[in-house]
Amino acid sequence: MKNKRVLFFILLCVGAFVQAQETVRPFEEFFVEGMKKIDGVFPVYVADGEVYLEIPSEYIGREMQISAQIDRGFDLLCRPANGLGVVRITSPTEGTVCFQQPFYMERILDTESVYQQAFSLSNVQPEGISYPVVSYSGERGAIIRITEYLLNGDEWFSYQYGFIRSLVPALSEVVRIHPFDEGVSFTVKRYHGVEAERYMYSSSAIVLPDGSMPLEVTCVLRLLPQKKDRIRLADNRIPYRTLHFKDYSQDPYCMVEDSLILRWDLSKPLTFYVDTLFPQEYFKAVKSGVEAWNGAFRKAGLRHPVLQVKYADRRVVSAEQSAFISYDLRMPGVKSSLTHHPRTGEILSCRLNIGHGFMEGLLDNYLLTCGATDSRIRTDRYSKEVAKELLQNEVTREVGHLLGLSEVRSKAVCNGPLKVGEEDERAIYFGYVPLKGTGNCYDEREKLRRWLGDFHAVERPEDYAVKIVHLQTVLSQLDKIVYKEKAARKSSSLRELYRKAIQLYASYLAGIAENIREGQPAEVQHQAMMNLDKYLFHPTLEMECDYVKANLLENRNDLLYPEVRKLFKRLLQKNYIRCGYPEFFQDLYKGLFNGFNPELKISYAQLDIQLLCLEAWLDVARGTSSEHKYVTGCLENELHGLYGKLKELSVTHSQMEVRELYLLFLQRIEQYFRSVS
Repeated sequence: MKNKRVLFFILLCVGAFVQAQETVRPFEEFFVEGMKKIDGVFPVYVADGEVYLEIPSEYIGREMQISAQIDRGFDLLCRPANGLGVVRITSPTEGTVCFQQPFYMERILDTESVYQQAFSLSNVQPEGISYPVVSYSGERGAIIRITEYLLNGDEWFSYQYGFIRSLVPALSEVVRIHPFDEGVSFTVKRYHGVEAERYMYSSSAIVLPDGSMPLEVTCVLRLLPQKKDRIRLADNRIPYRTLHFKDYSQDPYCMVEDSLILRWDLSKPLTFYVDTLFPQEYFKAVKSGVEAWNGAFRKAGLRHPVLQVKYADRRVVSAEQSAFISYDLRMPGVKSSLTHHPRTGEILSCRLNIGHGFMEGLLDNYLLTCGATDSRIRTDRYSKEVAKELLQNEVTREVGHLLGLSEVRSKAVCNGPLKVGEEDERAIYFGYVPLKGTGNCYDEREKLRRWLGDFHAVERPEDYAVKIVHLQTVLSQLDKIVYKEKAARKSSSLRELYRKAIQLYASYLAGIAENIREGQPAEVQHQAMMNLDKYLFHPTLEMECDYVKANLLENRNDLLYPEVRKLFKRLLQKNYIRCGYPEFFQDLYKGLFNGFNPELKISYAQLDIQLLCLEAWLDVARGTSSEHKYVTGCLENELHGLYGKLKELSVTHSQMEVRELYLLFLQRIEQYFRSVS
């Protein structure tokens, strides 16, 4: 019975193979009257709504990238889509073409390794997506049908946006086929369902007809050049985006986990084309933002202008370009994306999308952070000059990510555009400096590590004290800055800016508190507590706008106090108690509780903060798990001491309202002691 099953399976496979052979038609039968051929790297045939792609025989074994972008539709312009990526073209059997996507998680990078052959035999890759050959051309090029993959499929490309709904397959059509030097592109017009926003939450019982909107998508097939893999291995001190893999050639006894960096092949300049619809008044800012990195490349030994920026003309097909910058109305902000080769880490293409409607937020933040020193933004809250600088800064940061950096460490400054700093220049050097005379990627990394020496990135502390002073300066005159504007903006602008200012103040306080942590010197932690005393417990100048307070436009405490409570909870966590700073509670009592001196006056705001501290203290004590008994014991011991001091002050303090409130504090503490006893 078993032999019969095996025989049946063999006959089935043979029958399928014979059937596949029979589907391959002679070219004379395939190339019917009216069929159009478009010559190029990949010849294309079109007839009766069907699209066929020819894979020349000499490209079998070569690599190709399949990428895509949304050209226009749904208020999107030149937004990236998810493409299939890099594939290897294979033909395992007559009548079949496969797009193989090998796995590169396990490798032997050393081509001269004695294990290379054995590894290749054991690391057999799957064939990938299979396409039946319809016919062979006179030059023995394999012709495959690709209509469905372009019109309605999602195997080659896909996109996911909540506002783009289901596809209407019957309406899809290929509107342009464009051959270029490296491949061919197909522009497809698809129609997707859409629902008007005004009807989205309607309670009407009327059933409205389904609507659809066009979406133009371009799919690009690019033949990748044959060249030696130029891999550069990573070093964890330099912040690059990386590909992780397991290497079997570094150690003869075990596998070694390693990473390689993502980077461009910059043997020729990289040109960023800017969409023709991009506002001309901001073109210079974008150009300067991109070209800001050229100085770092010069220091890395690349003398020609590596990054160039040009306006695209109508002849430029955006989807075919390696680097493209566009502007649209759908999603605000500056977003970047890139594609890369999964084996080498070479960056193959990138997109920089600038969405309308984000500059106001940047200008607001700049006003609050730099308004004290930059009169331009105080004079004109929507200053074009400042707006262009801020856009340039955003572009510079995103281009850093597009060059392969996982983190851009250059910091923006007030009164000028962002400049690429020393640490980012070092990163560019590490990734892009041409190295001659090195045998392989391991030798390159060792040479670069010798160049790095004992370098370790040093985190430069933020001066939050200065930031708070600057914020106080701006907030005190916020109404005068806002009310220079047109009347239409007055009603809400001041309130919104005020909220942002208080949130920023809370973030500065949290930044100060971050210095009270394990690993920081005791003097740094002590200074942080002094700053909390100066800018929160006993502020010389209250963080307030008198106009907002007088006109009851917003309640500062409703915005600030929840964040202050979070701050105290972080301070009282285990890492802050066991951090080599024994004077923590001493400084806390001296600042927040006036050293328990009954003669010193306590403001209502200070009483509020004391209550927030106590509530956070009790929350942390209740939430501490049994495995951290030291923390619980530390908090409870200090709480007993605090209880005794407050009990004494509830009788002796010179202010009656303080005595009454401390009685409330004592009740809260007593409730906790009863709950844990």
